[in-house]
Amino acid sequence: MFHLLFVYGTLMSGFSANIFLSDNHFVGYGVLYGARLLHLEDGYPAVIDGSGKVFGELYQVDTWTLKAIDFFEDFFESLPERSLYIRTIKPVRLLPYGDFVDAWVYLLNPYLIENKNYVEVPGGNWRDFLKKLLML
Repeated sequence: MFHLLFVYGTLMSGFSANIFLSDNHFVGYGVLYGARLLHLEDGYPAVIDGSGKVFGELYQVDTWTLKAIDFFEDFFESLPERSLYIRTIKPVRLLPYGDFVDAWVYLLNPYLIENKNYVEVPGGNWRDFLKKLLML
């Protein structure tokens, strides 16, 4: 069985965790509406519900890959309250200006946000944010 997965951080192409997706099909670029992208003090991104948009990549993944990424993202399907991220299905728009597709997305566990230090990523694009950060 195959699933669509929307990634917006270290799982994107060019980043270290993309190795999880190396044997999977890159579908294209996408945008998630109704979300905010955060850069956590630990150096990685997180998405929470909000009024903005987040840019990322869509992959078609198999069930085994999804389970491996669950482990990487500290998502425990049977114990979501103990998870760092919650995997949920959200509508993602294919770019440029394509149709909406339902895709799995990892959102930061809302109970953890108050315990995290972060900055909001302007424009919702983590790759662009890091480029600007490294230029400082």
